[in-house]
Amino acid sequence: MEYELLFFTSVANEDKIDLIKKDITEILESQGAKMSGEFSDIGKRKLAYPIKRNTHAFFSFVRFVLDGENRQNIPEIGKHLGLYGNIMRHIVVRADEIGKPIISGGIKFEEERAVARPSGRREKPIRLRQEERPAKPTAETKPNEDKSKASLSELDEKLSEILEETPE
Repeated sequence: MEYELLFFTSVANEDKIDLIKKDITEILESQGAKMSGEFSDIGKRKLAYPIKRNTHAFFSFVRFVLDGENRQNIPEIGKHLGLYGNIMRHIVVRADEIGKPIISGGIKFEEERAVARPSGRREKPIRLRQEERPAKPTAETKPNEDKSKASLSELDEKLSEILEETPE
């Protein structure tokens, strides 16, 4: 079965990429893998979040074949690649799964939920009560406010008259 290994290294190791590829080839071949192609370099890319204080990395991938009895060595390949210090992250996937759409279970759940609803049940329309709203201020209330303002000014005048008068 054919597999694909995607890995990325620090940009500081970009000049050592040939040595890293040679070491990865040795790791894969030691576990019984046969290289089915050359390494393909994706190049330098910005990472979504910093990894080991690096914001950019150099990406590359390679395809290899593992026969029936060597398929059990995939976890071992992962361990060796994880212990290899020049690789920041890696992933091994089956090559036949690449490019297939991912089916979400949430869509099926919504469809089943809509189908499972009883069709014989009749729903009654809900009538909302109209709440009594407070009346908006009208022209009648405004003169009252003016009168109260006038009465305040009248009170101020009376108060000042009282204070001006001195008791004898």
